[in-house]
Amino acid sequence: MLYDGFNYLLSLSFPAFVIMFWHFFLLELPRFVLAALTVSIVSVYQQVRSRGALPARPFLQPSVSVLLPGHNEAANLERSIMSMREQTCPPDQIVVVDDGSIDNTLTVARRLQKAGLVDVVRSAGVRGGKSSAANLGLTRCTGDLIIIADADTTYDCDAFERLIMPFSDPSVGAVAGNLGLRNPDHSLATIWQAIQYQISIGLGRQVSDMLGILFIVSGAFGAFRRKALVQCGGWSVGPGEDAELTNKIRRAGWKVRFARNSWGLTDAPETFSQLARQRLRWDRSLIRMRWRRFRVFMKPGDDAFHITNALGTIDILFFQAFLSFSFVIYLVWLVEVYGAFGWIIATVNLIAYSAFGVAGYALALLASPRKGMGRFWIYVFGYGLFNSVFLRAVRLYACFDELIFRHSFDDNYVPRRVRQAARRAGDDL
Repeated sequence: MLYDGFNYLLSLSFPAFVIMFWHFFLLELPRFVLAALTVSIVSVYQQVRSRGALPARPFLQPSVSVLLPGHNEAANLERSIMSMREQTCPPDQIVVVDDGSIDNTLTVARRLQKAGLVDVVRSAGVRGGKSSAANLGLTRCTGDLIIIADADTTYDCDAFERLIMPFSDPSVGAVAGNLGLRNPDHSLATIWQAIQYQISIGLGRQVSDMLGILFIVSGAFGAFRRKALVQCGGWSVGPGEDAELTNKIRRAGWKVRFARNSWGLTDAPETFSQLARQRLRWDRSLIRMRWRRFRVFMKPGDDAFHITNALGTIDILFFQAFLSFSFVIYLVWLVEVYGAFGWIIATVNLIAYSAFGVAGYALALLASPRKGMGRFWIYVFGYGLFNSVFLRAVRLYACFDELIFRHSFDDNYVPRRVRQAARRAGDDL
Protein backbone atom coordinates (compact mmCIF):
# COMPACT_ATOMS: atom_id res chain seq x y z
CA MET A 1 0.00 0.00 0.00
CA LEU A 2 2.84 2.38 0.83
CA TYR A 3 4.50 1.71 -2.54
CA ASP A 4 1.19 2.22 -4.40
CA GLY A 5 0.55 5.40 -2.45
CA PHE A 6 3.84 6.99 -3.42
CA ASN A 7 3.32 5.99 -7.05
CA TYR A 8 -0.09 7.65 -6.95
CA LEU A 9 1.41 10.84 -5.57
CA LEU A 10 4.01 10.89 -8.35
CA SER A 11 1.25 10.56 -10.94
CA LEU A 12 -0.61 13.66 -9.75
CA SER A 13 -0.65 16.88 -11.75
CA PHE A 14 0.94 19.86 -10.09
CA PRO A 15 -2.39 21.60 -9.27
CA ALA A 16 -3.74 18.38 -7.73
CA PHE A 17 -0.52 17.94 -5.79
CA VAL A 18 -0.78 21.49 -4.40
CA ILE A 19 -4.39 20.94 -3.37
CA MET A 20 -3.49 17.73 -1.55
CA PHE A 21 -0.66 19.49 0.31
CA TRP A 22 -2.41 22.82 0.71
CA HIS A 23 -1.24 23.32 4.28
CA PHE A 24 2.41 23.17 3.31
CA PHE A 25 2.17 25.24 0.13
CA LEU A 26 -0.27 27.83 1.47
CA LEU A 27 0.89 28.29 5.06
CA GLU A 28 4.39 26.87 5.51
CA LEU A 29 6.33 27.53 2.31
CA PRO A 30 5.69 31.31 2.02
CA ARG A 31 7.45 32.12 5.29
CA PHE A 32 10.55 30.17 4.34
CA VAL A 33 10.66 31.87 0.93
CA LEU A 34 10.21 35.27 2.58
CA ALA A 35 13.06 34.56 5.01
CA ALA A 36 15.36 33.44 2.20
CA LEU A 37 14.55 36.43 0.02
CA THR A 38 14.88 38.92 2.88
CA VAL A 39 18.27 37.65 4.01
CA SER A 40 19.57 37.40 0.44
CA ILE A 41 18.39 40.84 -0.69
CA VAL A 42 19.55 42.65 2.44
CA SER A 43 22.92 40.87 2.40
CA VAL A 44 23.54 41.89 -1.21
CA TYR A 45 22.34 45.43 -0.47
CA GLN A 46 24.71 45.76 2.49
CA GLN A 47 27.66 44.49 0.44
CA VAL A 48 26.95 46.93 -2.39
CA ARG A 49 26.41 49.80 0.02
CA SER A 50 29.69 49.10 1.84
CA ARG A 51 31.76 49.44 -1.35
CA GLY A 52 33.27 52.87 -1.47
CA ALA A 53 31.31 54.03 1.55
CA LEU A 54 32.84 56.61 3.84
CA PRO A 55 34.05 55.38 7.23
CA ALA A 56 31.31 55.33 9.85
CA ARG A 57 31.30 58.10 12.42
CA PRO A 58 32.97 57.07 15.68
CA PHE A 59 30.48 55.74 18.21
CA LEU A 60 30.81 57.63 21.48
CA GLN A 61 30.37 54.67 23.81
CA PRO A 62 27.91 55.31 26.62
CA SER A 63 28.43 53.90 30.10
CA VAL A 64 27.26 50.29 30.48
CA SER A 65 25.89 48.48 33.51
CA VAL A 66 25.31 44.73 33.57
CA LEU A 67 22.33 43.60 35.63
CA LEU A 68 22.41 39.97 36.74
CA PRO A 69 19.45 38.81 38.87
CA GLY A 70 19.59 35.18 39.98
CA HIS A 71 18.01 32.56 42.22
CA ASN A 72 20.14 29.62 43.42
CA GLU A 73 22.92 30.34 40.93
CA ALA A 74 25.98 29.69 43.14
CA ALA A 75 27.34 27.06 40.73
CA ASN A 76 27.09 29.33 37.67
CA LEU A 77 27.70 32.84 38.94
CA GLU A 78 31.49 33.05 38.86
CA ARG A 79 31.78 31.58 35.36
CA SER A 80 29.29 34.12 34.01
CA ILE A 81 30.99 37.05 35.77
CA MET A 82 34.40 36.03 34.45
CA SER A 83 33.12 35.99 30.87
CA MET A 84 31.87 39.56 31.42
CA ARG A 85 35.21 40.74 32.76
CA GLU A 86 37.03 39.25 29.75
CA GLN A 87 35.11 41.40 27.26
CA THR A 88 36.89 43.53 24.68
CA CYS A 89 34.49 46.25 25.82
CA PRO A 90 34.19 45.55 29.55
CA PRO A 91 31.16 47.00 31.36
CA ASP A 92 31.55 49.97 33.66
CA GLN A 93 29.52 48.25 36.35
CA ILE A 94 28.23 44.78 37.24
CA VAL A 95 25.24 44.57 39.57
CA VAL A 96 24.28 41.16 41.03
CA VAL A 97 20.93 40.70 42.74
CA ASP A 98 20.28 37.60 44.83
CA ASP A 99 16.60 36.73 44.50
CA GLY A 100 16.11 35.02 47.85
CA SER A 101 18.40 32.06 47.09
CA ILE A 102 18.57 29.14 49.52
CA ASP A 103 22.05 28.10 48.35
CA ASN A 104 25.21 30.20 48.79
CA THR A 105 24.63 32.51 45.80
CA LEU A 106 24.88 35.57 48.03
CA THR A 107 28.14 34.33 49.56
CA VAL A 108 29.67 33.77 46.11
CA ALA A 109 28.49 37.20 44.95
CA ARG A 110 30.06 38.95 47.94
CA ARG A 111 33.31 37.04 47.48
CA LEU A 112 33.42 38.21 43.84
CA GLN A 113 32.69 41.74 45.01
CA LYS A 114 35.64 41.64 47.43
CA ALA A 115 37.83 40.43 44.56
CA GLY A 116 36.81 43.48 42.51
CA LEU A 117 34.88 41.45 39.93
CA VAL A 118 31.40 42.64 40.97
CA ASP A 119 30.60 46.26 41.76
CA VAL A 120 27.26 46.03 43.53
CA VAL A 121 25.58 43.13 45.35
CA ARG A 122 21.99 43.38 46.52
CA SER A 123 19.81 40.79 48.20
CA ALA A 124 16.03 40.64 48.01
CA GLY A 125 15.94 38.64 51.23
CA VAL A 126 12.97 36.60 50.03
CA ARG A 127 12.28 35.36 46.54
CA GLY A 128 10.18 37.72 44.48
CA GLY A 129 10.89 36.46 40.95
CA LYS A 130 13.27 37.65 38.26
CA SER A 131 11.27 40.79 37.43
CA SER A 132 11.31 41.92 41.06
CA ALA A 133 15.06 41.26 41.36
CA ALA A 134 15.78 43.08 38.09
CA ASN A 135 13.80 46.12 39.16
CA LEU A 136 15.61 46.14 42.50
CA GLY A 137 18.98 46.01 40.75
CA LEU A 138 17.99 48.70 38.26
CA THR A 139 17.86 51.23 41.10
CA ARG A 140 21.61 50.73 41.60
CA CYS A 141 22.62 50.71 37.93
CA THR A 142 24.44 53.86 36.83
CA GLY A 143 24.97 53.11 33.13
CA ASP A 144 23.22 54.75 30.20
CA LEU A 145 22.81 51.24 28.79
CA ILE A 146 21.67 48.24 30.84
CA ILE A 147 22.65 44.73 29.77
CA ILE A 148 20.38 42.08 31.30
CA ALA A 149 22.03 38.69 31.83
CA ASP A 150 21.41 35.23 33.26
CA ALA A 151 23.89 33.54 35.56
CA ASP A 152 23.83 30.36 33.45
CA THR A 153 24.90 32.31 30.34
CA THR A 154 28.44 33.09 29.18
CA TYR A 155 29.51 35.41 26.38
CA ASP A 156 31.97 35.63 23.52
CA CYS A 157 34.75 38.10 24.31
CA ASP A 158 33.39 40.66 21.81
CA ALA A 159 29.72 40.10 22.62
CA PHE A 160 29.14 43.28 24.62
CA GLU A 161 30.99 45.44 22.10
CA ARG A 162 28.80 44.16 19.27
CA LEU A 163 25.64 44.31 21.37
CA ILE A 164 25.84 48.03 22.07
CA MET A 165 26.73 49.12 18.51
CA PRO A 166 23.10 49.58 17.34
CA PHE A 167 22.61 52.17 20.10
CA SER A 168 24.53 54.62 17.92
CA ASP A 169 21.03 55.23 16.53
CA PRO A 170 19.32 57.36 19.22
CA SER A 171 15.90 55.92 18.33
CA VAL A 172 16.94 52.39 19.38
CA GLY A 173 15.64 51.47 22.82
CA ALA A 174 16.63 47.80 23.01
CA VAL A 175 18.96 45.33 21.29
CA ALA A 176 18.69 41.55 21.38
CA GLY A 177 21.83 39.44 21.48
CA ASN A 178 22.21 36.17 19.63
CA LEU A 179 21.93 32.96 21.66
CA GLY A 180 23.40 29.50 21.22
CA LEU A 181 23.72 26.48 23.47
CA ARG A 182 26.62 25.71 25.76
CA ASN A 183 25.51 22.08 26.22
CA PRO A 184 24.45 20.99 22.70
CA ASP A 185 26.20 17.60 22.83
CA HIS A 186 24.52 16.37 26.00
CA SER A 187 21.53 14.58 24.41
CA LEU A 188 19.34 14.40 21.33
CA ALA A 189 17.05 16.96 22.97
CA THR A 190 19.87 19.50 23.29
CA ILE A 191 21.16 18.83 19.77
CA TRP A 192 17.75 19.58 18.27
CA GLN A 193 17.43 22.65 20.47
CA ALA A 194 20.82 23.86 19.23
CA ILE A 195 19.53 23.51 15.67
CA GLN A 196 16.31 25.30 16.58
CA TYR A 197 18.18 28.18 18.23
CA GLN A 198 20.30 28.56 15.11
CA ILE A 199 17.21 28.71 12.89
CA SER A 200 14.67 30.53 15.06
CA ILE A 201 17.05 33.01 16.71
CA GLY A 202 20.08 33.27 14.42
CA LEU A 203 17.95 33.39 11.27
CA GLY A 204 14.41 34.16 12.45
CA ARG A 205 15.26 37.18 14.56
CA GLN A 206 17.55 38.50 11.86
CA VAL A 207 14.66 38.44 9.39
CA SER A 208 12.35 40.07 11.96
CA ASP A 209 14.99 42.74 12.55
CA MET A 210 15.32 43.42 8.82
CA LEU A 211 11.53 43.77 8.51
CA GLY A 212 11.27 45.94 11.62
CA ILE A 213 9.05 43.46 13.50
CA LEU A 214 11.38 42.10 16.20
CA PHE A 215 9.34 41.56 19.36
CA ILE A 216 11.65 39.79 21.79
CA VAL A 217 14.81 40.72 23.65
CA SER A 218 15.75 37.65 25.65
CA GLY A 219 16.18 37.99 29.38
CA ALA A 220 19.30 35.86 29.04
CA PHE A 221 21.11 38.41 26.88
CA GLY A 222 19.90 41.79 25.77
CA ALA A 223 20.56 45.49 26.25
CA PHE A 224 18.27 48.42 26.95
CA ARG A 225 18.63 52.14 26.90
CA ARG A 226 18.13 53.23 30.50
CA LYS A 227 15.79 56.01 29.41
CA ALA A 228 13.53 53.47 27.68
CA LEU A 229 13.52 51.18 30.72
CA VAL A 230 12.54 53.97 33.08
CA GLN A 231 9.89 55.26 30.67
CA CYS A 232 8.29 51.79 30.51
CA GLY A 233 8.41 51.16 34.25
CA GLY A 234 10.94 48.34 34.13
CA TRP A 235 10.04 44.65 34.21
CA SER A 236 6.51 43.35 34.85
CA VAL A 237 5.72 40.09 36.66
CA GLY A 238 6.72 37.02 34.60
CA PRO A 239 6.80 34.49 33.17
CA GLY A 240 7.32 36.12 29.80
CA GLU A 241 8.75 39.26 31.39
CA ASP A 242 11.24 39.67 28.53
CA ALA A 243 8.50 39.70 25.88
CA GLU A 244 6.39 41.99 28.05
CA LEU A 245 9.18 44.55 28.35
CA THR A 246 9.97 44.41 24.63
CA ASN A 247 6.31 45.05 23.82
CA LYS A 248 6.19 48.03 26.17
CA ILE A 249 9.33 49.50 24.62
CA ARG A 250 7.94 49.14 21.10
CA ARG A 251 4.63 50.64 22.19
CA ALA A 252 6.51 53.62 23.63
CA GLY A 253 7.92 54.28 20.15
CA TRP A 254 11.44 52.88 20.49
CA LYS A 255 13.10 50.67 17.88
CA VAL A 256 14.22 47.14 18.77
CA ARG A 257 17.24 45.68 16.97
CA PHE A 258 19.09 42.35 16.75
CA ALA A 259 22.88 42.02 17.00
CA ARG A 260 23.48 38.79 15.09
CA ASN A 261 27.22 38.65 15.78
CA SER A 262 26.87 39.23 19.53
CA TRP A 263 26.81 35.73 21.00
CA GLY A 264 25.81 34.45 24.39
CA LEU A 265 25.78 30.74 25.26
CA THR A 266 23.21 29.30 27.62
CA ASP A 267 22.28 25.89 29.01
CA ALA A 268 19.19 24.19 27.58
CA PRO A 269 16.94 21.50 29.11
CA GLU A 270 18.64 18.14 28.68
CA THR A 271 15.58 15.86 28.47
CA PHE A 272 12.40 16.05 26.45
CA SER A 273 10.28 16.20 29.61
CA GLN A 274 12.29 19.17 30.92
CA LEU A 275 12.03 20.81 27.51
CA ALA A 276 8.26 20.31 27.43
CA ARG A 277 7.88 22.04 30.81
CA GLN A 278 10.01 24.96 29.64
CA ARG A 279 8.11 25.38 26.38
CA LEU A 280 4.73 25.11 28.13
CA ARG A 281 5.75 28.17 30.14
CA TRP A 282 7.00 30.02 27.08
CA ASP A 283 3.99 29.15 24.93
CA ARG A 284 1.44 30.04 27.60
CA SER A 285 3.13 33.44 27.68
CA LEU A 286 2.61 33.64 23.91
CA ILE A 287 -1.17 33.82 24.43
CA ARG A 288 -0.95 35.98 27.54
CA MET A 289 1.37 38.52 25.93
CA ARG A 290 0.31 38.61 22.29
CA TRP A 291 -3.43 38.07 22.60
CA ARG A 292 -4.55 39.31 26.00
CA ARG A 293 -2.06 42.02 26.91
CA PHE A 294 -0.98 43.46 23.55
CA ARG A 295 -3.67 42.77 20.97
CA VAL A 296 -4.07 46.54 21.10
CA PHE A 297 -1.17 46.52 18.62
CA MET A 298 -3.68 45.36 16.00
CA LYS A 299 -6.19 48.17 16.59
CA PRO A 300 -5.77 50.89 13.93
CA GLY A 301 -7.68 53.39 16.09
CA ASP A 302 -5.19 53.21 18.94
CA ASP A 303 -3.13 56.37 19.48
CA ALA A 304 0.13 54.35 19.45
CA PHE A 305 -0.80 52.21 16.42
CA HIS A 306 2.05 51.42 14.06
CA ILE A 307 1.88 49.04 11.10
CA THR A 308 5.09 47.19 12.01
CA ASN A 309 3.75 46.46 15.51
CA ALA A 310 0.54 45.12 14.01
CA LEU A 311 2.36 42.99 11.45
CA GLY A 312 4.76 41.65 14.08
CA THR A 313 1.93 40.62 16.38
CA ILE A 314 0.04 38.94 13.54
CA ASP A 315 3.22 37.18 12.44
CA ILE A 316 3.81 35.71 15.91
CA LEU A 317 0.20 34.65 16.48
CA PHE A 318 -0.15 33.19 13.00
CA PHE A 319 3.07 31.24 12.68
CA GLN A 320 3.34 30.10 16.29
CA ALA A 321 -0.26 29.62 17.44
CA PHE A 322 -2.47 29.35 14.36
CA LEU A 323 -0.18 27.01 12.42
CA SER A 324 -0.11 24.54 15.30
CA PHE A 325 -3.90 24.45 15.32
CA SER A 326 -4.29 24.42 11.54
CA PHE A 327 -1.90 21.48 11.20
CA VAL A 328 -4.21 19.37 13.37
CA ILE A 329 -7.16 20.47 11.21
CA TYR A 330 -5.16 19.46 8.14
CA LEU A 331 -4.44 15.98 9.54
CA VAL A 332 -8.12 15.49 10.34
CA TRP A 333 -9.01 16.65 6.82
CA LEU A 334 -6.55 14.17 5.31
CA VAL A 335 -8.05 11.22 7.16
CA GLU A 336 -11.60 12.38 6.45
CA VAL A 337 -11.01 12.86 2.72
CA TYR A 338 -8.43 10.17 1.94
CA GLY A 339 -9.00 7.59 4.67
CA ALA A 340 -6.00 5.39 5.41
CA PHE A 341 -4.18 6.95 2.46
CA GLY A 342 -4.18 10.21 4.41
CA TRP A 343 -1.44 8.88 6.65
CA ILE A 344 0.79 8.38 3.61
CA ILE A 345 0.19 12.00 2.67
CA ALA A 346 1.02 13.01 6.26
CA THR A 347 4.27 11.04 5.99
CA VAL A 348 5.18 12.91 2.82
CA ASN A 349 4.49 16.15 4.68
CA LEU A 350 6.97 15.15 7.37
CA ILE A 351 9.55 14.35 4.70
CA ALA A 352 8.97 17.81 3.23
CA TYR A 353 9.39 19.38 6.67
CA SER A 354 12.66 17.52 7.08
CA ALA A 355 13.88 18.77 3.70
CA PHE A 356 12.99 22.35 4.52
CA GLY A 357 14.59 21.92 7.93
CA VAL A 358 17.83 21.13 6.11
CA ALA A 359 17.39 24.14 3.82
CA GLY A 360 16.52 26.38 6.77
CA TYR A 361 19.57 25.23 8.69
CA ALA A 362 21.83 25.91 5.72
CA LEU A 363 20.36 29.40 5.36
CA ALA A 364 20.72 30.02 9.12
CA LEU A 365 24.40 29.06 9.04
CA LEU A 366 24.96 31.48 6.17
CA ALA A 367 23.00 34.28 7.80
CA SER A 368 24.43 33.88 11.30
CA PRO A 369 27.50 31.61 11.22
CA ARG A 370 28.68 29.96 14.42
CA LYS A 371 31.82 27.86 14.69
CA GLY A 372 31.16 24.20 15.41
CA MET A 373 27.50 24.14 14.36
CA GLY A 374 28.30 22.27 11.13
CA ARG A 375 28.82 19.04 13.07
CA PHE A 376 25.06 18.65 13.60
CA TRP A 377 24.11 18.13 9.96
CA ILE A 378 23.25 14.45 10.44
CA TYR A 379 20.66 15.41 13.08
CA VAL A 380 19.00 18.06 10.95
CA PHE A 381 17.07 15.39 9.04
CA GLY A 382 15.16 14.49 12.21
CA TYR A 383 14.71 18.11 13.23
CA GLY A 384 11.61 18.48 11.03
CA LEU A 385 9.84 15.78 13.05
CA PHE A 386 10.93 17.37 16.34
CA ASN A 387 9.76 20.83 15.28
CA SER A 388 6.54 19.96 13.46
CA VAL A 389 5.29 17.25 15.81
CA PHE A 390 6.78 17.51 19.30
CA LEU A 391 7.10 21.29 19.66
CA ARG A 392 3.80 21.95 17.89
CA ALA A 393 1.98 19.50 20.16
CA VAL A 394 3.40 21.24 23.24
CA ARG A 395 2.52 24.65 21.82
CA LEU A 396 -1.02 23.61 20.95
CA TYR A 397 -1.63 22.23 24.44
CA ALA A 398 -0.16 25.38 26.02
CA CYS A 399 -2.29 27.72 23.92
CA PHE A 400 -5.57 25.98 24.75
CA ASP A 401 -4.55 25.61 28.39
CA GLU A 402 -3.88 29.33 28.65
CA LEU A 403 -6.99 30.36 26.72
CA ILE A 404 -9.26 28.20 28.87
CA PHE A 405 -7.58 27.96 32.28
CA ARG A 406 -5.07 30.87 32.33
CA HIS A 407 -2.40 28.71 33.89
CA SER A 408 0.48 31.08 33.10
CA PHE A 409 0.17 32.47 36.62
CA ASP A 410 0.29 29.00 38.15
CA ASP A 411 3.87 28.39 37.03
CA ASN A 412 6.36 28.31 39.91
CA TYR A 413 8.74 30.46 37.85
CA VAL A 414 7.18 33.24 39.89
CA PRO A 415 6.48 32.81 43.64
CA ARG A 416 2.85 32.07 44.50
CA ARG A 417 2.24 35.24 46.52
CA VAL A 418 3.55 37.36 43.64
CA ARG A 419 1.35 35.56 41.11
CA GLN A 420 -1.71 36.01 43.30
CA ALA A 421 -1.00 39.70 43.84
CA ALA A 422 -0.58 40.20 40.10
CA ARG A 423 -3.83 38.36 39.38
CA ARG A 424 -5.72 40.51 41.90
CA ALA A 425 -4.27 43.61 40.30
CA GLY A 426 -5.64 42.51 36.94
CA ASP A 427 -2.26 41.79 35.35
CA ASP A 428 -3.70 38.80 33.44
CA LEU A 429 -6.37 40.72 31.51
